[in-house]
Amino acid sequence: MNAQREQTVDLGDAGLSRRVVALEYLVTSLIFASVVLVPGWSGQHGVLILAISTLGFVSGAGLMLTESWPLPAPGAAIVSAALTTTVGVYCADGSPAVGVLVVLYSASAVHVPFLSSRRDVVVATALPFVLLPVALVASGHPGQVLGWVLALPATTVLPVVGVRSLLRLADRRARHDVSSELLNRTGLLETAARRLAAGEGPGDELTVSVVHFDDLRDLRLALGPAAAEEVLAESARRAAELPGALVARLDLDSLAVVRPVELDGSHDPLRTGLDEGRVLHQVLREHVVLLADGPGRGLRVRPDVSIGVACAPQHGREVDELLALADVAAVRAADEQHRLAVAQGEAAVDVAALRLHTELPAAVAEGQLRVHYQRLVAAGSGRTVGVEALVRWQHPEHGLLEPGAFVPLAERSHAIVGLTHWVLGTAAAQCAAWRAAGHDVTVSVNVSPVVLGEPSLVNAVRRAIAENGLERGVLTLEVTETALLGDPDGVGAVLTALRAAGARVSLDDFGTGYTSLTMLRRLQVDELKIDRSFVVAAPQAPVDAAIVRALADLAHRLSMEVVAEGVEDAATADLVRDLVIYG
Repeated sequence: MNAQREQTVDLGDAGLSRRVVALEYLVTSLIFASVVLVPGWSGQHGVLILAISTLGFVSGAGLMLTESWPLPAPGAAIVSAALTTTVGVYCADGSPAVGVLVVLYSASAVHVPFLSSRRDVVVATALPFVLLPVALVASGHPGQVLGWVLALPATTVLPVVGVRSLLRLADRRARHDVSSELLNRTGLLETAARRLAAGEGPGDELTVSVVHFDDLRDLRLALGPAAAEEVLAESARRAAELPGALVARLDLDSLAVVRPVELDGSHDPLRTGLDEGRVLHQVLREHVVLLADGPGRGLRVRPDVSIGVACAPQHGREVDELLALADVAAVRAADEQHRLAVAQGEAAVDVAALRLHTELPAAVAEGQLRVHYQRLVAAGSGRTVGVEALVRWQHPEHGLLEPGAFVPLAERSHAIVGLTHWVLGTAAAQCAAWRAAGHDVTVSVNVSPVVLGEPSLVNAVRRAIAENGLERGVLTLEVTETALLGDPDGVGAVLTALRAAGARVSLDDFGTGYTSLTMLRRLQVDELKIDRSFVVAAPQAPVDAAIVRALADLAHRLSMEVVAEGVEDAATADLVRDLVIYG
């Protein structure tokens, strides 16, 4: 891998540089032409000055008014302005107009700070120190040389240094995370693209890894933001010590690591990605001793991370594409035993999913989401007693999308919070309309574990109930067992607040997770939903039927209502009825 080149400040887009150069030519030409009107003019060659001014004005107007006018290179524009000023000083023949022309040079060099090469900047600011003495000596006024050479820094060097410093500061802020000083996504893409272009030689490849800290949000809630930032900063430092590693912060709880890897001759991206992921796991899973002042000072914290890896050139050569694939793999890694996944061959599907994810906020605002309702039927009477709200996306290009196409990635970036709030409001309004029409039904809304940890959830539930005039217990919130595992006490407090706000709480997919009976006794839950995997198999499998009966009996004894999922035929409905499961 070639050494990274010196970072420079680019001139900017073509539109900006065209306007800057055009303005320079116009201002220079107008001031240059006015020199002959300065009181005390004693110079010669006034016609030459006006001819040069006219040429510069026409060039500036052409650059400003038409995109087809050829744009000179920044260095060429600076040189032409310096030479024009030198000719003016010579023609002024030592008159007071010399001072105007020298100030004019600093105005004409307005885009010197934007030059990308430090050498070009030095040359551009050094030109007047060379050309002005030559012009003064040639016009017969060597006595003015020392004074103007001493005065030149105020009109050339100092403004250029000041603007360059501001540009560097703005450039750093645009490419670095404010809180951690790590590269941000923009800085990563630019720097990694240069590395990717420089590392095309045989024997080298790049790996792009996305590291998600699965427990950092819980740590932030328990010990405060400073502790979480310290864990992430120390993890980034350790990753940066790997040979050739480039580390950036993607979001609040994620890092990206780009680094070259020596191939073993197999060119197998799966093997390379797994090896790279294991290296990162080994480095990042070491304990971090908290040193910042706060309740966690002195604690040893071991981060829990999920890592997704993409390899160049096997998975692509564009850095943003590799980063997208690694991000998708990181989502998959959360469900893997070793918390590690490598980008797979179906890259187009993964990237499409990421594009859907970026379009989701606009879809909510533009009304592309739909809520479908699934009936909840009483086992004994067969009467519809409620509905479950199920979100769908009516995409303008891809048609009607199921939740699996967009909800998992929405959970990954917390876009699920806004989505859930929208579903709450929509479902509550529809339920209120049905009840006003004489239908005595309730409505259930699924709540992701991510949303359950958001302080805004309780207020959103209160608002949905109050704005639609729903009675207590009409709105049910369904939470999964996995939502209870990370922080049972914290989740318990949230469930209590939700019930106090007027909602019921249902424990979804019960029987497939790890909820203990002790935890079930501690939590305030109104309803148990037995997972469909048991219910569907119950008519043919006595063991599953026994599990369904036992779960139903447990729920009844705990004064909870029971809902059986997956009742899709008469045989299953009869069995559910026989087991006395009430919905």
